[in-house]
Amino acid sequence: MQVCAYNWWKLHLNIFMQKLFILLIIAGTFLFSACKAPFYNTANNMKLINGTVYTNDGREIPGQVTLNLENYRASKLYVTVLAKDAKKPENINVTDVKGLNIRNDYYEPKLIDMGGFGNSDEFRFVKRMTKEGSRIHLYELYEQRTRQSNSRYNSAGSSYTTPEYSYYITTPAHTRQQAAWNLEGRRLTPNFEDKMSEIVKDCTVLAEKIKKKEKGYFYAQVSLIDSKKIETMLGIIDEYNRCGK
Repeated sequence: MQVCAYNWWKLHLNIFMQKLFILLIIAGTFLFSACKAPFYNTANNMKLINGTVYTNDGREIPGQVTLNLENYRASKLYVTVLAKDAKKPENINVTDVKGLNIRNDYYEPKLIDMGGFGNSDEFRFVKRMTKEGSRIHLYELYEQRTRQSNSRYNSAGSSYTTPEYSYYITTPAHTRQQAAWNLEGRRLTPNFEDKMSEIVKDCTVLAEKIKKKEKGYFYAQVSLIDSKKIETMLGIIDEYNRCGK
């Protein structure tokens, strides 16, 4: 009787272990697949997204692009690209990258002021909103911010994600080592009419329009409508590019 009971338990234990082994294989396969799955949150937080990397030495590398600059302090400053027909990915330092083409938008690596204390300039890939060869460039930074909910209808400690956009320019005097200027930052506001007219002073007619705060050539520091600032800046840039031609 004891022998039969022992054999019964042994048989069922073997069946249980076989099922457990199969479940572990399935779970491991799922986790491995999840680690390799492409995702896109922002241009600075994406994995295995089809695009093209342009380097400063003239290379053009189409392939699957991975980038994680939003987790800045825990990551290295490089772009990873798995080129077509390549056996393994290549890591390219951000400072060696001229730009990225992702989903039909062109991004450039720029130092930007993240608005923190002390030296808060950090590298981010920002979408260029102006044509190549423009004397002044306008860029857009898109981020996803996680915030804590204070609503009484949500459980304590719950959070939600909101999209955030900020805008930056580089001027003819900018070098690659200088941070791009926030449209709402101290380089341009307050007294936009004085600071912007100084930037385009070699185009006297345009500078005078800005100085006089003519319609379409001025925006205030405090404004809730980003579209008006963008429209104003793009208009100024377009006229500056045409100045003297």
